[in-house]
Amino acid sequence: MRRVFLAVAATMFVDALLYLAIVPLLPWYAERFDLSKVEAAVLLAGYPLAFLITVTPAGWLAGRVGPRRVVMVGTSMFLLSSLLFAWAPSGEILILARLLQGIGGGIGWAAAMAWLTGNTPPAGRSRAVGTISGVLSAGAVAGPALGALADATSFAVAFAIAGALGVIALVLTIAAPAGADLPRDPPLHSTVGRLVRHPLVLCSLCFALADAAGVAAVDLLAPLALGERGVSSAAIGIAIGAGAVLGIIGGWLAGRVGERVGSFRVALVGGVGLGLMPLILVFPLPSWAILGVLVAIGPFFPILMTGMFPLITLAADDLGLSHGTGSALANMVWSGGFALTPLAIAPIAQTIGDPVAYAIAAAVVALLLGAAVVFRRQAKARGLAH
Repeated sequence: MRRVFLAVAATMFVDALLYLAIVPLLPWYAERFDLSKVEAAVLLAGYPLAFLITVTPAGWLAGRVGPRRVVMVGTSMFLLSSLLFAWAPSGEILILARLLQGIGGGIGWAAAMAWLTGNTPPAGRSRAVGTISGVLSAGAVAGPALGALADATSFAVAFAIAGALGVIALVLTIAAPAGADLPRDPPLHSTVGRLVRHPLVLCSLCFALADAAGVAAVDLLAPLALGERGVSSAAIGIAIGAGAVLGIIGGWLAGRVGERVGSFRVALVGGVGLGLMPLILVFPLPSWAILGVLVAIGPFFPILMTGMFPLITLAADDLGLSHGTGSALANMVWSGGFALTPLAIAPIAQTIGDPVAYAIAAAVVALLLGAAVVFRRQAKARGLAH
């Protein structure tokens, strides 16, 4: 189990590292390649778009051939995207690198989480997922730092480091055991059809989409607004990194609290926090306060994730399925929300203003949390809520 955890942790760390390295560099990329807000949104959305296409087939495949083999493929894609990030000569190549990273993320996320939860007893899943949430936050700390390093030195140096970390993750995955035999899922359409009728899965999907709606709006608009005010990429990266440090603590605590109060309550706390962040940004704030929001939003995704994934595994166990496709569905909805939110928010912000865009994002989060409560009540009626 320890070697499986290390392989999953390394894979998740590299994914978070590469994903968040781009956020503080958005103003720099926008200036270098003359990107508009909409084009910057396309760059930001490239990862979740590719993730969206690959994650569900990858999760199902993990239930057929074993998650370890699938994780190897995903980690290899991280290596390729790192090379392209290092030497991208144009905005088009940069977007291609982002798409390849998203393919690797979709493959790695679905299979890695199934590999972890499938080899962890139900009573220990909240703690295991909480620890991985902390690892993701550590990657989120390192990601902006990598972006700042790229800004201060060169992209070749920074993303060569990312590539080396990807090699380590691949080696750990190859060295880890396949683990416990997992249920062999039926055909993909049948597996998905059974999962999407389960109230705990629907509850989890609401949480995943709430995270995307809240975070994507902040990740797109706040750095661009700060860049327009002359705030440096380094300052933006430090704020995001500080939030991720809080996320390490938040994920660790959430995993342990979830064992006592239940996964749903933990996820709800994360969702409420994510909804409050864009609501705060509706109001005119000085630059230091916007940076403060980038710090404050950091722990809420690890908290939500720590509650969300055990709910999915409980549903999969109830249906006699492996965890790969259920985990993939949550990630697919998350990536779809993360892809669509910037593309929907950017035109609104550009034509009407950032405050309206933030208000819409906060309202969407509130509606989704209400739906999650309804589905959880349905699960409790079946004696399945946790």
